[in-house]
Formats: sequence, structure tokens, C-alpha cells
Amino acid sequence: TLAGPLNFTLPAGQRAVLVGRSGSGKSSLLNALSGFLSYQGSLRINGIELRDLSPESWRKHLSWVGQNPQLPAATLRDNVLLARPDASEQELQAALDNAWVSEFLPLLPQGVDTPVGDQAARLSVGQAQRVAVARALLNPCSLLLLDESAASLDAHSEQRVMEALNAASLRQTTLMVTHQLEDLADWDVIWVMQDGRIIEQGRYAELSVAGGPFATLLAHRQEEI
Repeated sequence: TLAGPLNFTLPAGQRAVLVGRSGSGKSSLLNALSGFLSYQGSLRINGIELRDLSPESWRKHLSWVGQNPQLPAATLRDNVLLARPDASEQELQAALDNAWVSEFLPLLPQGVDTPVGDQAARLSVGQAQRVAVARALLNPCSLLLLDESAASLDAHSEQRVMEALNAASLRQTTLMVTHQLEDLADWDVIWVMQDGRIIEQGRYAELSVAGGPFATLLAHRQEEI
């Protein structure tokens, strides 16, 4: 849940990372930004109050890759094309390549036209997540929201997914929730959440040595490793 006041600005083209312990409000903030969670106060998108925007029209400007990939369409191809049904075969192939879906397509009986089955049962979690990433890559949006997108993946799939999402984030405004704290030096800003509030903001280089909440999280993370 979120608590007030929450003060933040995400300029166009910026890449921001949201970190904090479990239950600190990270996913709630993403849900508020995507219009799924009501809020008090003001949350403006390009100067327009979010609650005054049509949820459907706003979500057309969003790409979301979460922990549990949703693949509602019949085939792998159809699930990627949900993002942009009019995409060319070349654009589809580029998205499949960049999300490392092409790596496992030869293992599927009908390749890109393989039915994925109920809840993507034919695919591993890592494979399904890569399909979700391909969908996001096919249709770059105004805002890319990443909620622990590589959680629960094996090391190989995690590396592939994060490579693709990192490349995608360079082309659009991005807010990423992650527990991986070691590879954030290139991101524009880190927001640290605790008890529903953003309690610290800054770049990795300064926060990692500031002795504050982020440095504490980093120390605990390194102890776990």
C-alpha cells in the first residue's frame, strides 16, 4: 500500500529504478501509475491528472512486464502480436530475436505458431517471460513498467530477459522494480521505498556510499549472496 506524501517526477526518456523490501509499496506505485489503484492527491501525466484520463487510452501508452507473464492468445505468434497486430514479419522476427525467443523456437513443435495452451503450460516460466518481453519490444510505448520481470527465472533466462529489457529501456521512459541492486550504475535515478513512501532518491554512485537506506539494502543483499 501507499502512504503520503509521495513526491516524484519521472521526466520523459528517464530510466528510474524502484527498490525496497517486500511490502514497501513498489508494486502498488506501479499499479497506481497504470490506473489500477486509486490515489489521493495529484498524479499528473504530461500535466494532465491521471484520474481525468480514460484508463483505456492511457494504457495504450504503457508496456508492462511483470513477474507472471500473461499469454492469453492461442499461439506464441498471436501473443506477441497482441501488442501490434499490424506488425510486419520482419518486425515480429526482430522482436523474437531481441527477446531471445528465437533461441528456443526450434524446440517447439510448430515454432512460432505453436499453441501455448492454458496458462502457457507448454512453455517454461522463463520462455513465457521472454514471449512477454518480445510483446513489449514490438510496440515501444510512452512508459515501460517492469515489475520484477526476471524474478523466478533460471540464471540463463534471467540474463537473456534483462539484456532485452535493458536495451528496450534505452528507447523509452522506464520505471523498473527490482531486487537486483548490483547492476544499477547506469540508471538515471534510484527511488528507495519504505512503508509506502519514497524515502531516498539519487544515482547509484552517490546512494551506495551515502550510508542511507539504499546502502543498507545493498549491504543486506550482498550478505544474502
